[in-house]
Amino acid sequence: MKNKIQIVLFSLVALTILSAGCEDKVTNPTFGDKDVPVIYIDWAESFAFNVGDVINLSPQISPSDGATYKWTLNDAVISTDKELHYTLTDPGSYTLNFVVERNGVTNSRTATVLVVKPFEPKTYNKKSVAWITVDGSVGDVSWDDITHLIVSSSVVSADGSVDLTFGGRTSLNTATLIQTAHNYGVYVLLEYSGITTYLNAAHSYGSLTFHDAAINNRATLISNMIAGAKQLGFDGINVYMDKADNGAFADPATLKIFYQDLGTALKENTHLIGEVESNYILSMSVYCGWTNASLLDMVNIPEYDWINVLAFTAEDLTPTSHSATWYFTDQITQWLNWYGVAPGRIVGVAPAFGLRYFGTVADYTWGNLWQYTEYIPYKTICTSYANAETVNQQSVDNGLYYDGWPAIVEKAQFVKDNNLAGMGLWSVESDSKDPAKSLMKKINTEIGN
Repeated sequence: MKNKIQIVLFSLVALTILSAGCEDKVTNPTFGDKDVPVIYIDWAESFAFNVGDVINLSPQISPSDGATYKWTLNDAVISTDKELHYTLTDPGSYTLNFVVERNGVTNSRTATVLVVKPFEPKTYNKKSVAWITVDGSVGDVSWDDITHLIVSSSVVSADGSVDLTFGGRTSLNTATLIQTAHNYGVYVLLEYSGITTYLNAAHSYGSLTFHDAAINNRATLISNMIAGAKQLGFDGINVYMDKADNGAFADPATLKIFYQDLGTALKENTHLIGEVESNYILSMSVYCGWTNASLLDMVNIPEYDWINVLAFTAEDLTPTSHSATWYFTDQITQWLNWYGVAPGRIVGVAPAFGLRYFGTVADYTWGNLWQYTEYIPYKTICTSYANAETVNQQSVDNGLYYDGWPAIVEKAQFVKDNNLAGMGLWSVESDSKDPAKSLMKKINTEIGN
């Protein structure tokens, strides 16, 4: 028994010594020169503040001996202290970065900071409407040059469901996009469409998912469309219906009921932009060419605030501009004179992309033309050709046709001469970011904003 007691006492003493040693290491840790400084802080991927708020962040750093600190906001250094106390004075979207350095070893945290101000709708002479697609991001928008932004798109399935994930694209952060737009007094609409090729706004040939949902699952679809716009915080909806492949939809009367019911249901709702209660905006996009009459019965429904006439993609078997000024004016004139749409309800839309023909012209047919043509973003054209903004065409292969500034000036003059509601561009991520070349800036200037 004595030996057993001695063993137990020895074990307890050893455990006590070991515990004391561990506690000493926890309270008085030792670090190597190249240990990474750990940042302990309540951090998030994004922070939201009002103008005048103070960012107060107090990180704990370990090891901290010899550490230096740097806080930047959009790459501008705002503090070199460990703690940050910074007053936000200007609205916008910023990147906040915190970097700790110790003996040449760094660690960091990065977050988006949204600084908001009370919403004040922008004043303007005419609507300057920009599209941004799922291929774009908030940095693609020149906010001073637009009055309305349309996000394309939430794709509609035949069962009436809608895709609010935008195909899983993460670059299109709608929360940041909408809040930034509101800081600039810009309204943001959610576009619902069928399957669309985003570069040139073309519908997928033979796909009628939106149309079929509107005909067969009308109530479900309308409910989902309105709920989606509310959930994501949009200011309205733009309807971009599938294109009737045979030139006219089989049951336009039933399709018109969908447009009417959507208009009635949406206009019964209001929403808050900050503290401002606002009505929802409702618009529709219509295509040009031989299929335009398929939406004849829809365009004068009074609940729709305006219609966007997409006056481009006029390809031909003879290489020619898909967006010539004559086509823009001719097609809009049809909506004015043939279909009786009031001028103040029409926005004429120009393209931010070009059409290049190549191959042998003698081989072109309507069945294979896609093999001999290519759509190219305007920004790519600008980087490929000197002074590209000064002309509407490049002599390459069988011709590269697009809207340069000369076409924008002519189309804007038509918009003004006919007292149209405004002018738009599809789409801003394809536009040049250089103000000296930008189509969106030229549109906004030429229509008098």
